[in-house]
Amino acid sequence: MTPPPPAPDATPGPTPANPDAPVDEAEAQHLEPPGRLRGGYRRGKDEVERRVSAGWGWIEHRRVEAIPVDLAVSFYERDRDTFASVLGSAIALRLFLFIVPAIVATVGLVMTVAGHDAVTSTLKAGNITGDLAAQISESTDTSRGTSLLVFLGGLWLTLWAGRNLTKVLAACAGGAWRLDGRESRATLRMGGAVSGLVLLLLGLSFGLNRLRDDFGVAVVTTSWVLTGVVLAVAWFAVTLALPRRTRDPGALLPGAVLMGVTLTLLQAFMQLYLPGRISRASHLMGSIGTAIATLGYMFFVGRIMAASLILNAVVWERVGSISELVFALPVLRRIPERFPSVARFFDLAADEAEAEARAAASAAKAPGAPETPEAAEPTTDDQPATDDATDATGTAGPP
Repeated sequence: MTPPPPAPDATPGPTPANPDAPVDEAEAQHLEPPGRLRGGYRRGKDEVERRVSAGWGWIEHRRVEAIPVDLAVSFYERDRDTFASVLGSAIALRLFLFIVPAIVATVGLVMTVAGHDAVTSTLKAGNITGDLAAQISESTDTSRGTSLLVFLGGLWLTLWAGRNLTKVLAACAGGAWRLDGRESRATLRMGGAVSGLVLLLLGLSFGLNRLRDDFGVAVVTTSWVLTGVVLAVAWFAVTLALPRRTRDPGALLPGAVLMGVTLTLLQAFMQLYLPGRISRASHLMGSIGTAIATLGYMFFVGRIMAASLILNAVVWERVGSISELVFALPVLRRIPERFPSVARFFDLAADEAEAEARAAASAAKAPGAPETPEAAEPTTDDQPATDDATDATGTAGPP
C-alpha cells in the first residue's frame, strides 16, 4: 500500500469555507493597503473638518469685532439662503430674451426711418458682427411697410420680456429683504424702470462703440467715469421701484455704487476684448458661439444685479441707514425739521417724532414748569363724617 504524498509546506490561507484561517505575511501586506487608505481618508477628512470648523470659529469671533468681516459673512449667508446664483441665471436668461427683440425693434425702426443702408452701421455699433450680422442684414432687405411691422412686433416682444425680467428682479429683491410673496409683486412702474435701464445699457454700448470708432480708445477710456456714474444712477432708479423693507432711498446707495463700478469694468471688457472673441466664435461655431458668448456676458450682469440687491439689504440691517448718518451732521440736522417732505422721503419721520417726544419730556422737567395737578381722592358715601357729627360724650353720631 502506497503511503499518501506529504502535504505541501505552506501556511494555509483563508478560504470561503474557513475565513478565519491564518494569513501569511506576503498576503497580509497585499491585503493591508485598502485598510490604510480608508484610515488615511478618515484621518484626512477629520483633519479637514477640524480646520474648517476652526476657521469658521475664527470668523465668528472676528465678525463681532470687525464690521467688514460681519458684512462679508452676512452677505455670503444671505446670498446662499436666497439662492442668488439661481436668480442671477434667471436674470441672465431674461436679459437675453429682452435684448433680442430690442435689437429687432431697433433695426426695424432704423429701416423705417433711414432705410436699409443704415442697418449695417447700426449692427456694427452694437458689436453684432460675423454670420449673425450678415443674416440680420439679409433678412432686413424689405420694404418700409414690413420694417414698420418688424418694429411694432419687436417692441411688443421687448415689453413682454421686460415684464418677465421685472418679475425675476422683484423676486430677487424680496428674497434679499426677506419679504413675503405679496410684498414682492412686480408693478407696471417696475417694468418701465427695468426696461428703461436695459435700453440705456444698449444705448451706452452703441455710444461707446461710436466714440471708439471715431476718436480712438483714449477718448473712450476717459469716459469710463461718466459711464459708471450713469449706470449707478440708472440702477438706483430701478431699485427705487423694486420692493424693499424701508422707504429710505439711502439704503440703495451701496448697491448702486457696486453696480456702477462692476458694470463699468464689464463694459470695458466688452468694448476692448469681447468683440473680437465673438467675431472669432461666430466664424468657428456660427450662431451657437455667439449665443454662448452673449449668455456668458449676461450671466455676469445678472449676477451683479442680484449681488447689489443683497448688498443693500445687508448694509441696511447691519450698519443702518446712510441717510440717518448724513442728516445727523450738525449742518444738515435741522433740514428734516424744517422740511417735513424731506423727512418723509428719507423715512426720517419716526426719528423726528422721537426727537419731539424727547424735547417735550425735557421741557416738562425744566425748572419753573407748571406741575400737573394731582387728582383728588374720591370720597364715597360709605365713609362716615366723624368731623361734623359728634355728641357731647365724644362719640360719633349717626351718618
